[in-house]
Amino acid sequence: LVGAAVGGDTVELVLDTTPFYAEGGGQQPDQGLITVGGGQLEVLDVQQPVPGLIVHRARVVRGEVRPGESAYAEIDTSRRRAISRSHTATHLVHQTMRNFLGESATQAGSLNAPGRLRFDFNTPTGVAPSVLRDVEQQVNEVLLADLEVHAFITSLDEARRIGAMALFGEKYGEQVRVVEVGDYARELCGGTHVARSAQLGLVKILSESSIGSGVRRVEALVGMDAFNFLAREHLLVSRLAELYRVPSEQVADRVEQTVTQLRDAEKELEKLRAQLVLGGASALAAQAKDVRGVAYVGTE
Repeated sequence: LVGAAVGGDTVELVLDTTPFYAEGGGQQPDQGLITVGGGQLEVLDVQQPVPGLIVHRARVVRGEVRPGESAYAEIDTSRRRAISRSHTATHLVHQTMRNFLGESATQAGSLNAPGRLRFDFNTPTGVAPSVLRDVEQQVNEVLLADLEVHAFITSLDEARRIGAMALFGEKYGEQVRVVEVGDYARELCGGTHVARSAQLGLVKILSESSIGSGVRRVEALVGMDAFNFLAREHLLVSRLAELYRVPSEQVADRVEQTVTQLRDAEKELEKLRAQLVLGGASALAAQAKDVRGVAYVGTE
């Protein structure tokens, strides 16, 4: 414990109650400001080292902060909304993967960050690109349906009875929090979420890869991050279509042709280089020097 902290000090701060979400369940923590008396702190990280204890790692940005004073806490609401969109999107991706791959495609880990998500799940084989496209389309159809997102507290037995998904290996108490996205997805979760599915705006799956035996990872963008990514992709394809003077849908074929031509040209160039070296061999031999009775040719 310290009696006071001043500008530049980094401290761990505990409040009797807090609006800040502590990192957990794959969701990144909130950031923001805490004003204490005449001092102010910037919250950099929020953790829960033991159940019920929320610890804010913060840097004093002005004034002096002392224990025992009243505090006013303000979270970065833009960051919170972006993370909430990602968390709701993760629930939708999870449910949709199960729709296409079966109930064995259970969550094995996740990351919910502003504008992006990472979802790990169990499956014995890779996911075909066509299935990923179908998953992405179905998720975005749920967004267009503008389903209500509802959270409530109930007993663990009742949550199981209504079919709420639980994460394997997680420890749950007798009372649990259930998050529903309409009738589409229902999952045990303590994180933050949007009020309606349409608030996600757009979900764009970027990649699917293996991270271990029987575990795959999907990465995706959400909201404006997804829109900005697609806008950049559109500009790139439009520029390539302009350079090749073909419609956008033919760009991939033309790029593939160009790559093939370049590889063939490189192989032909290597052959020509080899022929030049062999063609100059007689001239090199004529320049041999006698080194203690040995005809020596050196070249680079």
